Amino acid sequence: MLNGLARYEFSERLADILGESRRDLRFRVTLMVSGGLVAPGPRGRGSPPATPHYAAHLLIGAMAAPQQAQTVEAIRCYADLRPTAVAAGGNTPRVLFGPALAADDENPSESSISLDGLPFGEALAGLLELACAEETRAIVASEVFGVWINRGCPVASLQFSACWHGRRALVSHTYGLAPDAVPPAWLDPQRGGTVDPGLFHSVFLPVRKLIEIGLLTTLSDDRSRPMINKLGHKVAAIANMAKLAAKTPHGSRWEKLLSALTAVQAWSEQVDSQEKGRLLEVTGFGSNPGELRMYSYVPERLPANAPLVVVLHGCTQSAASYNKGSGWSTLADRYGFALLLPQQQWNNNPLRCFNWFKPEDNERDKGEPLSIRQMVDRMLHDHGLDRRQVYVTGTSSGGAMTTVMLATYPEVFAGGAVLAGVPYRTAKGLQEGLESIFQGRSRSAGEWGQLVRAASSHQGPWPKISVWHGDADTAVKPVNAEEIVKQWADVHGLDAQPTIQMTVDGHSRRAWQGPSGEELIESYTVLGMGHGAALDPGAGPHQCGTAAPFFNAVGISSTHRIADFWGLLADRPVRANAPAPAEPAAAGQGGHDARALDRGERGFKEHAARDTEPPRGSAAPGQRAAAGRPFGLDVHGIISASLEAAGLLKAGTTNRRPDSSAPLGIDVPGIISTALEAAGVLKGVAQRSASAYPEAALKTAGWEGAGWELLLEDPRAFRGGPMLYGHAASGDHGALGARAQSISRRIKLGPQPELSYVRRLDLSAGVNDYTSASFRVLIDGIVVDEVTAIGMVHQETEWLRQAAIDLKQFADRSVTLTLEVAACANIYSTVYAKAWVDQITIHNAVDLAHC
Repeated sequence: MLNGLARYEFSERLADILGESRRDLRFRVTLMVSGGLVAPGPRGRGSPPATPHYAAHLLIGAMAAPQQAQTVEAIRCYADLRPTAVAAGGNTPRVLFGPALAADDENPSESSISLDGLPFGEALAGLLELACAEETRAIVASEVFGVWINRGCPVASLQFSACWHGRRALVSHTYGLAPDAVPPAWLDPQRGGTVDPGLFHSVFLPVRKLIEIGLLTTLSDDRSRPMINKLGHKVAAIANMAKLAAKTPHGSRWEKLLSALTAVQAWSEQVDSQEKGRLLEVTGFGSNPGELRMYSYVPERLPANAPLVVVLHGCTQSAASYNKGSGWSTLADRYGFALLLPQQQWNNNPLRCFNWFKPEDNERDKGEPLSIRQMVDRMLHDHGLDRRQVYVTGTSSGGAMTTVMLATYPEVFAGGAVLAGVPYRTAKGLQEGLESIFQGRSRSAGEWGQLVRAASSHQGPWPKISVWHGDADTAVKPVNAEEIVKQWADVHGLDAQPTIQMTVDGHSRRAWQGPSGEELIESYTVLGMGHGAALDPGAGPHQCGTAAPFFNAVGISSTHRIADFWGLLADRPVRANAPAPAEPAAAGQGGHDARALDRGERGFKEHAARDTEPPRGSAAPGQRAAAGRPFGLDVHGIISASLEAAGLLKAGTTNRRPDSSAPLGIDVPGIISTALEAAGVLKGVAQRSASAYPEAALKTAGWEGAGWELLLEDPRAFRGGPMLYGHAASGDHGALGARAQSISRRIKLGPQPELSYVRRLDLSAGVNDYTSASFRVLIDGIVVDEVTAIGMVHQETEWLRQAAIDLKQFADRSVTLTLEVAACANIYSTVYAKAWVDQITIHNAVDLAHC
């Protein structure tokens, strides 16, 4: 047996999880036995195991039956509920986040968990089975939201997190009575049913408790696991690897890593479905002995003789998901270089890892290294790239394959970067590979260096290398980073001690310089970080990437700093003519299609120019609407402009408060502004600029509409000062149907506008499957951000920042910005939407009035 409790002990623990009486659960178990739902068995040590099927029945009895005596009938009725559509559209979303995109996909993204028309009881048992198994538990945690049962009507649903028309959503898989079925007796007036509103409410079980219950159930070693098997060959392969790993000395750590990789895989597959077309697949690049797939990314207007960066993903990741997480294509657009993204195939490795530990895949002119080399040659030929500026980087297994590429083809690469990787030839085979990542393998610097020198006939010069590792990494032991440094310091003929040691953004950096003073090796130790890549997500010039499993938002961007270490951030001239668009008939042709040329001729030159501008969130002269305090006056700007006009400050410094070029570098406007704030003068100005009446205050701030207020000095505000509050309700005072309240204001946008704001929402629509509450942000009537709750309550108890909402489609126009709350009820029960909004900022706005 695996895991598991006997039935008697399980009911005790289930009562604790549900917050019910232990005596109540014991009596329900007795009723299940006497009613013939489960076979009788002794209590104590001889009690039968609590299987997922048994647990699902007892859970349904506790959730669905209003009274103990109705337990058996509730189980029989609700367990047999069939998948059905109680609202238009079948499995409809219950909470939607973000604006609707162009709907070329009419269905939500496919979940890894397939219920295949199972009745509710079997589907619930299947989820408990997945939650019980180590190899699939992370999938349940990432895809399932919870279980919902209505006691007043034989309806239940399993709610999943999904992507719906390009938006994050909670999707309900709803279950109802079969056509020939009858409701339970307590709901059937013909059998003496009575209505008791105090008992007939809805019950919800969140996924956290579902997993906790699943962990208490028992799986048999010799029994087939139908739900696990339905997840396909990928998860089955992971399960087999978990069984194999259990026999090794590092079995527990390996199983923990496999569990984490299932979450990585789920996120990766979601990105693959959303990022179609971002990367271009190329075929026919050579003999491809490693049987890899080739993807590329080429900016719209690539400079002549541009560099090439080879990007290698980690286990269960894909080329697209690694690119989205790391942000390499963002830098390629900004600084004008091409990307090559090899992708492993599942039939090569059950975890889609690069096979860095296999002799046939870590030697020159063999297997996967030769395939990647052939891809490099194809990119150089197709796009006229600079052969002297080819670089390679990767994380985890991609990092290990990076050391393979640097060692086997050192003449090809000018530099590399290894994130959470291992030294070259640290292992021969899977068993040594596990030992290397979990405990590390120590050799002398000379031994390590000789392995690299023996990998090819190359005599130098050698690639420069950047090494990154989190000091809390439990998947790949951090000692591997030190061994990589030892290996390459010996190859370069450098001393073991670093030339430079410093702290960068709170993390340790060491560097080794060559005889000419050039840094040949750098090593970052990221404090407190686990396995994966270090990121600083955001829209700033030093930011890129997306936080996700194995992509850690720790305040430092490994992607940006690696590119800087290689020298890729310098400006390069743009080609006189943009590359010709790819011909659709040429299979495997590189580049992107002609649609890119229809986007206002914004090529690399504009990206480079953008990075010389102030960071997003600051504003150039004449664009100060983007930078100041919402609804207030930009006193600092006024003081700066006045001092410049008087000749006391050098012209052009108004928009660079931290780097003032005033005498001795003293920020005179800042000092004056701070002094005024400390004295309460600025606060008084803000108070005097707004009327004591909310309606008048809204008009003063440029807003017009109804149902919204401008709250002044409200203690709930994000950081003090005024904030907007909107409220809409339906179903009360005889008002049914859609009710909306909105406010709007006009604003003129620049060439690259972006919207950011902070909010708190209270959307109460948990009346039935037809009631809804929503909050929307619109530009000229087009939704740019939205949250909608359907048949549910959605509350944001903490302030949530929505940053860098792209408004490029409205660039260089005067537009109407609208905030809207709406509620819709179909019965006389109150449905409402409340929204608190603060710090609304339009970056790159032209007019001077703040939002």
